[in-house]
Amino acid sequence: MANRGNHTGKLYIRSKTGYRKPPKRLVNLPDGENYQLFWYEGIRRKSKNVGKFADAAQVARNNKEAELRNAAITVTTLPATVAKVESATPTSRDFNTAVMTYLTEVKNAKTQNTYVTYETALRQFASGCKATTLEAITRQHVLDFINAQSSWGNSKTTIANRLQYLYTFFRHFGLAWPLLVTDRVKATKKGVKTYSEEDLNALFAAADEEETDLFQFYLCTGFRKQEVMYATWSDVDFHAKKIGISEKLNMGFSPKDKEEGNGVPVPDYLIARLRARRDRYPNSRLIFPLPEGKPDGHMLRTLQELAFKAGLNCGCCYTRNGKCCKDATICHRWGLHKFRRTFATMHHEGGESARTIQRWLRHSSLEITLRYLAGADDKSEKTRSRVNNTFAGLQAPAEPFAV
Repeated sequence: MANRGNHTGKLYIRSKTGYRKPPKRLVNLPDGENYQLFWYEGIRRKSKNVGKFADAAQVARNNKEAELRNAAITVTTLPATVAKVESATPTSRDFNTAVMTYLTEVKNAKTQNTYVTYETALRQFASGCKATTLEAITRQHVLDFINAQSSWGNSKTTIANRLQYLYTFFRHFGLAWPLLVTDRVKATKKGVKTYSEEDLNALFAAADEEETDLFQFYLCTGFRKQEVMYATWSDVDFHAKKIGISEKLNMGFSPKDKEEGNGVPVPDYLIARLRARRDRYPNSRLIFPLPEGKPDGHMLRTLQELAFKAGLNCGCCYTRNGKCCKDATICHRWGLHKFRRTFATMHHEGGESARTIQRWLRHSSLEITLRYLAGADDKSEKTRSRVNNTFAGLQAPAEPFAV
């Protein structure tokens, strides 16, 4: 058997039920198995269904082995000059096939929300790109994508994010990024904002029991939206007063970065609320399901409707259609991820170390956690005292200036 090369590779037969033997031991195989033939062409593994009869599978293996051996002889007997020319010519890869392959890999490795963001960016780029192969993509194709995004009314932040997804796609296939430094889309880097205690008190004052359960859970755990959607009662440790995150493959949920963590300690009052909630929903697997038992994907809408009802909208947010948040439930000031930042800030102000908060948030690096905590020190009493002392000698007089 030839070694793995440009056209050949190791060959064996395996059934879908798991029966497996290497080539030298393919004897006395039973009929009735669904036999699969595997081989390599370059670095790509190929497979073929060869039926349920052992004799036919063995014949197919022998035929394929001979075919691969002949292909190897054909390649090795090429003149040296021809072989050099072919090796110097890069193989063109179909663009649309590469996009579909890459999106499949992203879907298998990332969360559903991450997959949707990648899919949106790549499908929009593919729809306007005239290139048929990866190697044919040029700087102008990417510039056209940027211009199209701008014409659709997308913000610079959105365009910059989609360019980052496209850049990751290029890197995945070993392509050089075609944009120049001067082509870079400069988006405003937004600061990390949190909810104030006054905002939270006003929000919970207007909330009913269900809404209070939900958003107290967000606040006290620091969980992401998907993690709350797929939180189950088995994730709650009522004795240790901790709530964890677990993979639910049958529901299509995996934690971000495939990391479950050791659970987040939560206050006693949340545990008490969850005990009462468990009594109300004894037959539900999910903690916050829809009436039919499915995960609730409309939690942001619930939050924005509650903020509107409580009169907490800022009145300065507008949609592309000109609708203002003072009259509609569209205020950008209210978002689910903001609870996560508030969770980090409140724990930091309470004296928890950044490393501990990083572990609870399951951040891959401390730098990300520190960005969440950047504004926390600015609101502390120590900072306020230092700021007041700095300008103590320049205080305005208590009485107005004489005219």
